[in-house]
Amino acid sequence: MKRTIGISIRALVLLALLMTAAVAVAQDKAQNESAATPPFIGIRYWHHDEGLFVTGIIPNTPAAEVDLEAGDIVVAVEGESIRVETVREVVWKHAIGATVSLSIDRDGRQFEQDLTLVARPEDLFENPDYAMPLDLASVGLFVGQCNDKLLVIGALSDSEVATAGFHVYDEIVAIDGDEVHTIGEADAALSGLSEGDELSFDILRGDREMTIKVIAEDHRRRDPRRRPPRRPHPRLEVERAYVSDNIELGYGDGFVVVSVLNPAHELYAAGLRQFDLIVEANEAPVEEAADLFSGDTIQIAVERAHRTLHFDIPASAAPLLMFGDIEPVDQDRSQWLGLHEKQVTLGVRYLQLEPDSPYFAGSEVTHGAFIAEVIEGLPAEKAGVQEGDIILAVAGEPVTLEIDLRNRIYFHEPGEQVTLDILRDGKILQIDVVLRVASK
Repeated sequence: MKRTIGISIRALVLLALLMTAAVAVAQDKAQNESAATPPFIGIRYWHHDEGLFVTGIIPNTPAAEVDLEAGDIVVAVEGESIRVETVREVVWKHAIGATVSLSIDRDGRQFEQDLTLVARPEDLFENPDYAMPLDLASVGLFVGQCNDKLLVIGALSDSEVATAGFHVYDEIVAIDGDEVHTIGEADAALSGLSEGDELSFDILRGDREMTIKVIAEDHRRRDPRRRPPRRPHPRLEVERAYVSDNIELGYGDGFVVVSVLNPAHELYAAGLRQFDLIVEANEAPVEEAADLFSGDTIQIAVERAHRTLHFDIPASAAPLLMFGDIEPVDQDRSQWLGLHEKQVTLGVRYLQLEPDSPYFAGSEVTHGAFIAEVIEGLPAEKAGVQEGDIILAVAGEPVTLEIDLRNRIYFHEPGEQVTLDILRDGKILQIDVVLRVASK
């Protein structure tokens, strides 16, 4: 499925957790000292080009007492247009107790709705009277948004959805019969459900259509004191670790230990589990396996509970197995393109440009990544990418604020050749670059 959709997915798990948790109006005394207690509406919302897309109504709040519904778009407050980034400026200036008029768009129909602002309850997130509506993150399913597609990218390890049969990159097309194209629409489809209700997902997996049904769970209620499972073996002498959102590996003398493994990861689908010890790859000691890139799969030997098991895993996992024995390029994870699970790199430092950036002056271009530095010895330099270039597209897929250069590169494989569309000195040219593992 990755090839058919271009594998250009923005990693939105963190964004989904933040945005879907937005409660109008969020309180931040440090940023607005003049409003000790801000006025409060009582909605959860997602960004929308026209305003605030309502993803849920909080009970016992002003929004619940008037004609507001999940799926509505709040276009304006007292005639002043509103966006996610302008909530404070548009709402906070009104006094608690004031009645304001909301301009609402519901399925293309516009109307006005009066609403009286109240003070935000101090115990909003603890008081059961203000139960937050369910959303994708709260039921344990993590998705990424790729254009108008919703793709599964992870699941909470002990959740109902983790064992329901989802695969990474399944496309969610409907939830409980409601067609969805954005994370906000998906959250709105869940908002009317309660824990214990049956939840139905219509998905596409390649050319196959299927339905997955689960029982809704609210994982925000999990006991934070719950202890992690006991390790089945003594503490290992780990010399180096690799950590990402979905997997954590430790590298020692003659082994790779799986410290954390999310069910959404390809190694989980291949049969690996938490605390497995990987000791061989292609019938050689794991630190000596030199032919890991030579086929489509790698046969590994795993020690689990005093047993030795064998699994075939995708060859794309080779960089993970090798990571403990290579010296990675010295680059900051937050700034340099190339460090992630597969360790594939382009080898540049870049700035994602706004559509009105002066770098686009004199051209019709409105998106791209400005190359601030090209790292010596890595693919971009070898292909002829230069400082000052603006990368417009990767393999024909545009580089935008929503799906930036990092995410366009992210799911390509080591050794794969991709074509970069580049703006240089007012002219657009194409450069072919062969990606590789980020190692010396």
